[in-house]
Amino acid sequence: MAKAKKLKSGTWRVLVFSHFEQVDGVKKRRYESFTASTKAEAELKAAQFANNKDRIRSGKLTVGDAIERYISSRKNTLSPSTLKTYKADQQNNTDMIKNIPISDISSEDLQRYVDDLAGRLSPKSVRNAYGLVLASIHVYSDKVYRVTLPARAPADFDIPTDKQISLLMDNATPRLKLCIALSALGTLRRGEICGLKYKDVLYDFNAVYVHSDVVMDSDHQWIHKDMPKNSSSIRRVQLPAAVMELIGHGEPEEYIYKGTPTSITNKFCKLRDRLGLKCRFHDLRHYSASIMHAIGIPDQYIMAQGGWSTDSTLKAVYRNTLSDKQKTFTDKKNSYFDKKFFKNG
Repeated sequence: MAKAKKLKSGTWRVLVFSHFEQVDGVKKRRYESFTASTKAEAELKAAQFANNKDRIRSGKLTVGDAIERYISSRKNTLSPSTLKTYKADQQNNTDMIKNIPISDISSEDLQRYVDDLAGRLSPKSVRNAYGLVLASIHVYSDKVYRVTLPARAPADFDIPTDKQISLLMDNATPRLKLCIALSALGTLRRGEICGLKYKDVLYDFNAVYVHSDVVMDSDHQWIHKDMPKNSSSIRRVQLPAAVMELIGHGEPEEYIYKGTPTSITNKFCKLRDRLGLKCRFHDLRHYSASIMHAIGIPDQYIMAQGGWSTDSTLKAVYRNTLSDKQKTFTDKKNSYFDKKFFKNG
C-alpha cells in the first residue's frame, strides 16, 4: 500500500493507482489523490479506495455504487451547478443500470441505457448523463465500451436585431435596462451580472472586472462564487460610457444588481412577451458576439471578451446570421462583383 507524504501545507497525501486511460493512443496510468490532516487518515482513505477496487474483482460493486462514490469523492472540486446535475442524473436516470455489477456491465447494457435516455432527454442531456456513468465506471475499470450517442442537436438561436435591442432597452425599467445592456453590449451572463459588486467597477477604464458568479447549488439555493467554473470567464470587459452611467456608484461590497438570475429571466420574459419578441435573455450575449464578428473583430478577441474557452459556440452563433445585417452583407458582396466584373454595366 502506498505511503502518505507530507505536503508543504502540512496536510498528508496518498496517491493510489486508479485505472488506465487512453490519451492520444497512449495508455496512461491514472491515480486518485487522498488528502487529510493526518497521515493515518489519508492512508485510511486510500485503503478504503483500494478495498473498493477489490470489490470489483469479486463482482460486488455496482454501477450505482460507483456513481455514488464518484460524486462523493468530487463534491469539493465540482462546481455547484455540475454537482446539482450529477445528483439529478443519479436520482432520475440510472435505474436501468444501477444494480448491474461493474464487472458485468457490457456495451450492450450501456447502449440500451443510452437509447432509453434518448427517448426522453435532449442529446446534450443524454451525453452528460452517460459521461457521468462512464467516468464513474472508469475509476474502477479500464474496460473499453462501444456506444453510439445521439447526434448533437443544432444550436437554436433567436438573435435579436439592433432595432429589437433598442426596443427592449427603451421599454425596460432602469434595473432591467442595465442587465440588458451588460449582456447585449458587454457579453455578461446572468450569474455574472448578479455577482458584480461596485468594487469590481473600473471607472478609470470604463470597464468591469468579471470574476464572480451566482449559481444554483444541489439544494436549489442561489449561492455566490468568488471564482467561476472556467478560468476563461475571468476577464475585464470594457463598456460604452452610457452603460457606465447606468451602473452608477455604490458601496464597494454592494451588488450592482440586487437579485437572482431567475429574477432577471422573469423580468426579461415579461418585457419580451409584451413587446412580441422571441429571444431569450442569453441570446443577448449571442447578439454581442455576432455584432463584434460582423464589424470585423477577430474571434480571439471576441472569445476573450465573452469568456468563451472554445470557438465552437461562436461558430454556431455565426451560422445564425443577424437578419438585419444580411441585406447589408448581400449588398456589399453584389457591389463588389458588379465593380469587378461588370464595370460598364
